[in-house]
Amino acid sequence: MAETRWFSEPNGAFEVPVPAGWTAALDAEDGAVLLAPAEGAGSLHLLAFAGPLDEPADPAEELFAFLDEEEVELEEDDVEDVELGEGAALALCEYLTEDEDDAEGATFWLMAVATAPGALVFASYSCPAGEEDAEREAVRAVLAGLRLRARH
Repeated sequence: MAETRWFSEPNGAFEVPVPAGWTAALDAEDGAVLLAPAEGAGSLHLLAFAGPLDEPADPAEELFAFLDEEEVELEEDDVEDVELGEGAALALCEYLTEDEDDAEGATFWLMAVATAPGALVFASYSCPAGEEDAEREAVRAVLAGLRLRARH
């Protein structure tokens, strides 16, 4: 069995497992970590922020606040909670958006927020609608393996 490769966010906020056949790099524009399959339809974007040190933010509340800003309406049942260990938790959801300006059609999104004391990570994966099944499980495994570190 192959050993898991890990990619660390440069400021030490988190580390993330990198699936076989995927690349991990830093986005020079916003400092986010980008993961993508060498030959695939989508990419995963992870961005870290400092969170409250005393008690972690609720990941589902943070996710709903983000979705509200993006005018995405989901029900509470549409959000899945994932325990990450070491006091960290993650909330994720999946949805489709239609882009009237895009001839390609709909986009599939898997959005997640992970929190731990002092840490908050926003994650977004997107690909053309209809191609999500090829990478969905790998993306979910990456998110479930996320290791958060407090930022001071």
